[in-house]
Amino acid sequence: MQKTIRLSPGALAARAAAVMLAAALGACTTSPAPDSPGAGVSLNQAQTGGPSRWELVRWQQADGTLKPIPHGDNGEPIIFEFNSGIDSAQGTVSGYSGCNRFTGGYGKTATGMRFDSLAGTRMACVPPRDELESALLKAMQSPFTTVGTQPSAGSTGRQIIWKTADGDLLQFIEREGVGKRGARLDAQAAAGGVEKTVYVDSQRVECSGVGRQTCYRVRDNPSAPWTLWYGPIEGLDFEPGIAYTLRVRETRVENPPADASAIRWQLLSVESRTRAN
Repeated sequence: MQKTIRLSPGALAARAAAVMLAAALGACTTSPAPDSPGAGVSLNQAQTGGPSRWELVRWQQADGTLKPIPHGDNGEPIIFEFNSGIDSAQGTVSGYSGCNRFTGGYGKTATGMRFDSLAGTRMACVPPRDELESALLKAMQSPFTTVGTQPSAGSTGRQIIWKTADGDLLQFIEREGVGKRGARLDAQAAAGGVEKTVYVDSQRVECSGVGRQTCYRVRDNPSAPWTLWYGPIEGLDFEPGIAYTLRVRETRVENPPADASAIRWQLLSVESRTRAN
């Protein structure tokens, strides 16, 4: 008698990702040798001369286990945005590293990609988001080796797999736009910011930056965990004991001081005020 085995949606997704990873690694056998000048990024559909956005979708550790990462409906994805495109010899990179926004430089090497002069915001996050970010930023301190690439197929973007100095495999997929931070919103941000709704807790809490200070506790939706907002909310006359729902304009700050946020919030309207019990 033939036995039918039913896999859960999560197991099916994991199996599909594993098959894709194996296919990408298998494709490397036709790539140039790792120490050859041609071993850099070569995705057959080069898009030089313009920005490109990449999402981290899979993190396989050196021992073969998978590190959980947020993406899709599970949370805000980890995003790398290359201002001159991933195929460019060098440029600036920015994005979201799991807890904070970051910016820095990047450049192609003979075997992959390096990242330089990384800096970021200083919002504190609860585990495992802070642990994931620390691991990613540590990995970015050493060059990545390109071990697999695939051109786009249909609705699937170009893909690349980088190997870290510790032997982990990081799989990225090119995105035109992810979640609320798509290409259209980026254009809006460049033209004067992006409007968004934020929820602010009724009490500020102590936090550590350059020195001891107090921070807002904020989140993007009522069911999300609180995160710390180190910067001001310009135009808000905060009253302790009142929880707020705010409409703000979010803009990026070019070349912020080392102890300041790279993101600026300006109050547009107070949607609601609720006195805490």
